[in-house]
Amino acid sequence: MRRAALIISFLSLFFFQCNAQFSVKIQTGISYIEHFSAGITFGFSDKHDLSVLYGSDFFFNQKDFLNIMFQYNYNLTRLGFAGITPAIGIKGGYAIYSDKYYRWELTEIIPFARFKYPLKGKIELFLDAGAAVSIEHSMERISYGEIGMYSEYLPEFKLGLNFRL
Repeated sequence: MRRAALIISFLSLFFFQCNAQFSVKIQTGISYIEHFSAGITFGFSDKHDLSVLYGSDFFFNQKDFLNIMFQYNYNLTRLGFAGITPAIGIKGGYAIYSDKYYRWELTEIIPFARFKYPLKGKIELFLDAGAAVSIEHSMERISYGEIGMYSEYLPEFKLGLNFRL
């Protein structure tokens, strides 16, 4: 039920009005929650961006660590300064995290602030900062060396690049 509500809320973002050019970007980045992520971003009217992201531990042991995120951000183009454009956004999705004691399946919701700076023509650098709220769906005990639980709230920082196609 929670997954369906999350998917419906993200799909509803596709139905807002836009009056300018549509753009497609490839996104990649390194972050605390997603580790290494790659995905595709669809831009609408230079203010709205929708992204689908796949994160993993550099594509090793994907059954033990992965996340699939949907992201929306609103670019605050009028508040730009020194070539930096701020944005606010939210991303969320499904994640699997493992350590040597536990394996968790989670839904994560991450509101964030973004600052992006154009580097060269089609490439822009961005920095995201926010807080992740984790909703645990299941936990599997792998070994008995430690007692613990997944943190419900975690910081999120992401440094990445967008390449406009």
